[in-house]
Amino acid sequence: MTSSYSAAQIQVLEGLEPVRKRPGMYIGSTGPRGLHHLVYEVVDNSIDEALAGYCTHVEVDLNSDGSVTVVDDGRGIPTDIHPQTGKSALETVLTVLHAGGKFGSGGYKVSGGLHGVGVSVVNALSEWIEVTVWRDKKVHIQRYERGIPVTELIAKPYKENRTGTSVTFKPDPQIFTTDTEFDYTTLASRLRELAYLNAGVRITFSDNRLELLKSDTPKVETYEYKGGIREYITYMNSDKQPLHEEVIFVQGERNNVQVEVALQWCTDAYTDNVLGFANNIRTVDGGTHLEGLKAVLTRTLNAVARKRNKIKDNEPNLSGEHVREGLTGVISVKVPEPEFEGQTKTKLGNTEVRGIVDSFVGEVLTEYLEFHPGVADSVLDKAIQAFKAAEAARHARELVRRKSVLESSPLPGKLADCSTRDPKESEIYLVEGDSAGGCFDGDTLVALADGRSLSFKEIVAEQAMGKEHFCYTILMNGTIGIERIINPRMTKANAEVIKVTLDNGETIICTSDHRFMLRDGSYKSAALLTPNDSLMPLYNKLSDTSEPGITINGYEMVWTPEFRAKRKVALEQTYYRKTIAALKQIEIEQGKLDLDAYQAYRLQINDKSLLRFDTFCKRYFDSNQALATEAVANYNHRVLSIERLKERVDVYDIEVPHTHNFALASGVFVHNSAKQGRDRRFQAILPLRGKILNIEKTDDAKIYKNTEIQSLITALGLGVKGEEFDASQLRYHRIVIMTDADVDGAHIRTLLLTFFYRYQRALIEQGYIYIACPPLYKVERGRNHYYCYSDRELQQRLAEFPDNANYTIQRFKGLGEMMPEQLWTTTMNPETRTFKQVEIEDAAEADRIFTILMGDRVAPRREFIETYGSKLNLTDLDI
Repeated sequence: MTSSYSAAQIQVLEGLEPVRKRPGMYIGSTGPRGLHHLVYEVVDNSIDEALAGYCTHVEVDLNSDGSVTVVDDGRGIPTDIHPQTGKSALETVLTVLHAGGKFGSGGYKVSGGLHGVGVSVVNALSEWIEVTVWRDKKVHIQRYERGIPVTELIAKPYKENRTGTSVTFKPDPQIFTTDTEFDYTTLASRLRELAYLNAGVRITFSDNRLELLKSDTPKVETYEYKGGIREYITYMNSDKQPLHEEVIFVQGERNNVQVEVALQWCTDAYTDNVLGFANNIRTVDGGTHLEGLKAVLTRTLNAVARKRNKIKDNEPNLSGEHVREGLTGVISVKVPEPEFEGQTKTKLGNTEVRGIVDSFVGEVLTEYLEFHPGVADSVLDKAIQAFKAAEAARHARELVRRKSVLESSPLPGKLADCSTRDPKESEIYLVEGDSAGGCFDGDTLVALADGRSLSFKEIVAEQAMGKEHFCYTILMNGTIGIERIINPRMTKANAEVIKVTLDNGETIICTSDHRFMLRDGSYKSAALLTPNDSLMPLYNKLSDTSEPGITINGYEMVWTPEFRAKRKVALEQTYYRKTIAALKQIEIEQGKLDLDAYQAYRLQINDKSLLRFDTFCKRYFDSNQALATEAVANYNHRVLSIERLKERVDVYDIEVPHTHNFALASGVFVHNSAKQGRDRRFQAILPLRGKILNIEKTDDAKIYKNTEIQSLITALGLGVKGEEFDASQLRYHRIVIMTDADVDGAHIRTLLLTFFYRYQRALIEQGYIYIACPPLYKVERGRNHYYCYSDRELQQRLAEFPDNANYTIQRFKGLGEMMPEQLWTTTMNPETRTFKQVEIEDAAEADRIFTILMGDRVAPRREFIETYGSKLNLTDLDI
């Protein structure tokens, strides 16, 4: 087959076609972030009018039909004919990429927005857009649909001398296929932020979606802050204890670059939270303005410290991390010709800005601290204390490393690492205890292949001395084999447990999620077992020298390979399964194996697949009736009762490579810790015992003495807290929090997020942290099964079934209730899983919420719960 490649194959996208063809290039994504970005683009134009001094009020309305209206009282988009396009300036701005008033010297001194593609991109990605302009005592109206004007620019006289622009648009469902519903909270945080950054501008935000609000009146909020970023600092620190009441504020202009800085240190904060903005854009990846601020803070405070004799001549300078400990800061610069790195403007690149910030802030800050010596002393005392704490922390960490048994490899022993050493390929799952496992009381006995039955505690002790152990396991072909035991350990302290009583008189104490092997090779959690379940029995017996070839008495034996090979074929036959099941039923009913009763039962039901007992013995047991009777006796351990115990105990587990099951001395097979629901090539698992330390209210030295935190820091390859983040030392580029879907799981997830946010926030900001999304339900109907990840998805699935359909629903409260294959398919397989990447959309709000929920002070937390508790839907809570 041949094909030509000529000019005919070169596609030319005209007008706004490229935006509709590749929307992600212009707004980042067609998901929620891109959807909300449309609103930001229109609002940015209004804010640009405010920066130019022409706009004081911006109104944003969410309408009931799914559209958004943005109105300002600026000059209004020009409507006269554009000399180059021959169209009105309004139509030019709305239909031509890179057309706007932000490029020359006449329109705007400084501006935000996406380099002039803003409102034209919104037009291209909207089902329809209507623009109204008030200027020159006229009102001008025009409508567009999917980027194309469908009406002329209609102008009518307007009595009032009003100026401004109104833009109403409805996102196109052809572009935003997953969701076109705006989130009030997301938009509110950005609008509030803009009001803080532009002192004196009033923004009114209204939600008119009464059906969604379940209210008769719209929700309206007004953001107006005369104090600008000073009020922003006060808002962020409202639940902290400031070191000094007055917010330090620096404002001025140099070389046409406007600089605003607000600073306040807090006594009860141990990290810094410094936000940078350039032309109202949040620069999450930093830039020259933040570099300049950090440098001048460090230099100025060290100079003041030496001047005030806080640091002696022979002592080293305080580092930037120590100086900034407890600092909440905002720097906002307005640059005429901003140079942003990347389309999404997350890093400011103008080199001249660093020097301007450094020199200007240095002068004002030095003067302020000289006139406020009490503030200077308080800040310096905190910085010096931070320096001493960091040294203690470093010492504690080095001490932990020196104590490590594996001097050459300080990785935690409980880390099940992946084989690849390429961090870009690697991912690590942080799981609570041994999620997808389940655990036993430490005194539970395990049947060993050397004839002994040892408790979990005894196995742990012997392996610590270097001894190896082998257990019985069901192989992939259904026969009994022997496998090595590795990693015996205590998995959870003070755990809730249940007692399972079997019909052979044995009792087993374990967590409710531990899985027992059923006779058909499947697994079932202990709490879900019923008297009808057939448990997989352990076929073993002691050696007897009276038998041929046996030279030692009392050594435990599994059935011979030859016998297993014969029996393997038989196990797959209906005759064997049905006959032994019927014999077992007779044994249960009669209290013994009554062969006359069995024969009567055979004749009664006239089932040709039920064999005579002598035929059964001859065919499958070489006519050995004793062996056949033993097989019937061992065929099924039934559950007599399950009792939830009041006492809590420390629980243990082991790992059994390859087969992941083992036999207890009580005669049944159970699952082991599930580190197997993964691809060992690139997926590592780190189990964390219990709930990790809340580092929001812990000093650094304690952090490094905590075993679980130390394991986390070492496994990930993180440095000391406060040091600049070094991505090259990170061992995994996907760090996945995978906890149970219950209250404890949510708490552990919150503690981990607190750790990452406070210890090394760059991990989140650079996109390394993810949350796994295991299913909540499994719905079985006939031979089909479906996984549902939310209550809504469950109801949608059930609605698809006929009214008289029979189905069962399993609620997964813990990962341990899932089989390894289920865990892989639903949660860990890159082809089928769903991950949530943790992002910081609103850094100020994130910092405030972490302080409220995880900090020392109880009053703000109580107020938060009282405010929002009543708004929660209790049916959504897992309590």
